[in-house]
Amino acid sequence: MWLSNAIMVAVTAILFGLAVWKVKGIPVEALKGSGKTFLTMLPIIICAFMCEGLIKTIVPPSWIQKWLAVESGWRGIAIGCVAGALTPGGPYTSFPIAMLLLRSGAGLGTVVAYLTAWQLWSLTRYPMEIAFVGVNVTMLRFGVTFFVPPLAGFLAHLVTTHFHKPLV
Repeated sequence: MWLSNAIMVAVTAILFGLAVWKVKGIPVEALKGSGKTFLTMLPIIICAFMCEGLIKTIVPPSWIQKWLAVESGWRGIAIGCVAGALTPGGPYTSFPIAMLLLRSGAGLGTVVAYLTAWQLWSLTRYPMEIAFVGVNVTMLRFGVTFFVPPLAGFLAHLVTTHFHKPLV
């Protein structure tokens, strides 16, 4: 995680330097916009991490290990796909849940299936997608991506079960 943080700090510092150079001073408007975005996103981030903790309390690790561990195979992958499709919200919701699943013993195939289904099948996005691009395009997109989450989960399962050292 420290590497991700270091990269984000470096990118932010570079962008800030470029903005200072461009406006020949402190980019006040950019900082105001960033502050507004931060304040808008803060409740979502807080709720997402609260959900992660609440899910951890409600769903015992023994259940996750029984139903979602590496040994669960296709069952875990299928549950991951359904859970991903049903997860509302953006990355502030799905990634904390994925982290919880990993920490609780879920297999990587299950987590990959979960994240891929969340990205491709999220049921909460369909009304907006239909409103913007129409039913035909939405159904075509769903149809051509239908096999991607289970296939990605299965491939991740195969890769991780053939390595002797853990990938996470």
